[in-house]
Amino acid sequence: MNEIDKEARDQEIIQRDKNELASGYPKWFRAIEIVGLFLFLSFAFIISWKIIASFHELWFLSLPALILGWVFSDFIGGVVHWAGDTWGSVDIPILGPALIRPFREHHVDQLAITRHDFIETNAACALAGTPILFVCLFLPIGSSHKFLSFCVYFVFFMTIFVLFTNQIHKWAHSKKPNLLIKILQKYRIFLNPEHHKIHHTVPFNKYYCITTGWLNPILTYLDFFPKLERFITKYTKALPRREDIGQKAAEKLLT
Repeated sequence: MNEIDKEARDQEIIQRDKNELASGYPKWFRAIEIVGLFLFLSFAFIISWKIIASFHELWFLSLPALILGWVFSDFIGGVVHWAGDTWGSVDIPILGPALIRPFREHHVDQLAITRHDFIETNAACALAGTPILFVCLFLPIGSSHKFLSFCVYFVFFMTIFVLFTNQIHKWAHSKKPNLLIKILQKYRIFLNPEHHKIHHTVPFNKYYCITTGWLNPILTYLDFFPKLERFITKYTKALPRREDIGQKAAEKLLT
């Protein structure tokens, strides 16, 4: 019995069968993901050309927007990861098998993500970013619209980084990432595998940010996600993590 299995047994954690979860990837959702990825890349291409065309006027916005987009992608990815880990059920029609199932699978089989192809790994993130980029298509970019231009720059960079959040997460679980990825992980530009192990310590209730992981210590210090959970539970009576770790283990975390 490995260390995680022993801790799970000691905390009375009950999880779904990994084979059942692995077989639950819906074909209809994959078709939607492919369409979403195509639209995302199309919109991103158009916006990138608008940014390039305005770069000589607005070059000074690029670096701040890029850095802010990188940091916010870590936060957005963390919030989505927390929501997927904490709430809902695989049995919810449509949303369950399409969006919640991957989070449940990952906690019972960490290496499953390394066997997913590019579409299964990244297209759901593209699907989420597509309507945001669609709005950006209609926003003006130019020296007479500096604030809106900065917003477009920032949102563009953020959505591009969010697109690759799960890919970066996948590399953190890969046994043999290439040398460049190892360097980026070592210097914490990408999520560091050792850092990410903290999240995979049962009951999987901290360090949700998976782009860089920079925000994890800050959000943990602020007790950000536990406070959010207590607020939601207070007004909805929903039990955090009930399906991910089982009723009894989830109730223990509230005491």
